[in-house]
Amino acid sequence: MKNFDLKNFFAVFFSLIFFLTAQNVHAEKTDWTDQNFNFKTVKKIVVFDIDSAVDLSRYGSAIQYKVSSDYLDRAMKKSKCQVITEAQARQMLGGVSREVLRQNIASIADAWVECKIKLWNDSFYIVPEHTVWEEKRMTRTHSYGDGSTWEETYYITVPVTYPPHRVDVSEIISSFEAFSAQTKQPIFVRDDSRDREDYQAQKDMFGRMCNSFFEDFGKKVK
Repeated sequence: MKNFDLKNFFAVFFSLIFFLTAQNVHAEKTDWTDQNFNFKTVKKIVVFDIDSAVDLSRYGSAIQYKVSSDYLDRAMKKSKCQVITEAQARQMLGGVSREVLRQNIASIADAWVECKIKLWNDSFYIVPEHTVWEEKRMTRTHSYGDGSTWEETYYITVPVTYPPHRVDVSEIISSFEAFSAQTKQPIFVRDDSRDREDYQAQKDMFGRMCNSFFEDFGKKVK
């Protein structure tokens, strides 16, 4: 029984280490909500175009299209509101600027949402050569007195050396702000910071950021 427990311990231990190493993801959200605002009054929102402190054009047009489409798609599917794009809102008010739109937005919507991508960074680190103890399955054959045989399966722990390897890291920080159309004051704000050990994974993380924000916003207004 002791040998069996030891074998299972090593199997679980090394499986857990591998899983955590392969799926290293970090996410941190910080929210603020105006507790005095009646979110039930919000039926229509204007979703402003994304502002970015990062030039996403250097990653290609497909990335820019995906980021923008995911943002609007999540707003339409998750916010529980009628969504008006910034371009549509400006046209409705006669082709006004963004600042003029903010000042007159109460005539067409109950609130508006702004998003800014503050960080979009790729980095990496090197995992040095290292040796770990791993479980290895073994078999051996035994003979009975009558000449027949039976096979025994057992496990041993052996050192396994892994060569150095590179681990890519994708980082993204975004903010989402919802404002009251009447007071022009923020009503729901989120700072969302995420990173994962993967190559250029920001586009997918941003989609999840949008999904999370608009889903939580939708819970407030429904």
